[in-house]
Amino acid sequence: MNIINYAKKQKRYVLNQYNLWKEYRSDYNEYKQWQYNNPKMKTQNAIEAKILRQTHVIEKGMSLSHPKEKFGVQKATELLAFIDEFVGYGYKIEESISVLNAIGVLNAYLEYQEKHKFKPKSVLKKFKKYSKYLPQKEKYGIIEVTKDELKKEIQGEFPKFFMSRHSVRQFSEQPINISDIEKAVKLAMKAPSACNRQSCKAYFYTDKHINTELGELIAGNTGFDGEVQNYIVVTSDISAFYDSFERNQVYVDGGIFTMALVEALHYYGIASCILQNGEYKEKNHKFKAICGNIPENEKIILFIAIGYYKDKFTYATSHRKNLKDILIVQ
Repeated sequence: MNIINYAKKQKRYVLNQYNLWKEYRSDYNEYKQWQYNNPKMKTQNAIEAKILRQTHVIEKGMSLSHPKEKFGVQKATELLAFIDEFVGYGYKIEESISVLNAIGVLNAYLEYQEKHKFKPKSVLKKFKKYSKYLPQKEKYGIIEVTKDELKKEIQGEFPKFFMSRHSVRQFSEQPINISDIEKAVKLAMKAPSACNRQSCKAYFYTDKHINTELGELIAGNTGFDGEVQNYIVVTSDISAFYDSFERNQVYVDGGIFTMALVEALHYYGIASCILQNGEYKEKNHKFKAICGNIPENEKIILFIAIGYYKDKFTYATSHRKNLKDILIVQ
């Protein structure tokens, strides 16, 4: 290689390194500005996101096989404070599916606790002023379904099949058959990926000790980790990508692959709940130490808690926004 070509190569390398630093710095500034913990962030979408997250915490509590006695009082109180904040900024409850959903779930929570001989008086008192907004036609909180009912929907037309899959936090004690995992992953491999680079992998551990250790470290599985038969760890290979504009592609590919995988698992009768990886450096080191076989160049994207469906189980309703809020046509 002559000196001119070498100089050009070095220049490209330095420029690529600078662009990578510049783009990540831009990511930092953007996230710092727009994430909803920023005290200056008062947009309707940001407050609704906070409300949706808190609402789901209460839904999850009701969807467990054995929730803690008298659970959720603090979470419900915080949710009501978020609704106060929403109203305080001048936004209208009747125009927000997210807030109406929260009110519906709070009512379902109070009914649930009453059935269990508990009346959280502080929540009842604060909820009273919002009870007039309670939607009458929708079901909120949790829904009970049987495995036989679910099978009919799985075998139905695609919209029925697709709508029949929910995040489930109750699992049968039946051990997972590895052939079902193989069939599901084979289907998920048809998921699109950037330039067909197929960067994703699914790590399935049969060792009970590994699954227990993962369960103790994963966030979001409190209250049902004891029922999880196995965890699937979804990774994406960083070395499959190049240049600064592909810096987030691991998450895009990982998300697409995971969606295909949980639908495939559902088809083969396996319930699932996707659990996000919080992306703390030290915690990721611990996850990889537990797993023992995930290389350094692979990023852990998320975890999937799995198990076969119970004969009868409940799931959180988790209402969605209106189509007009999601599909923007111009």
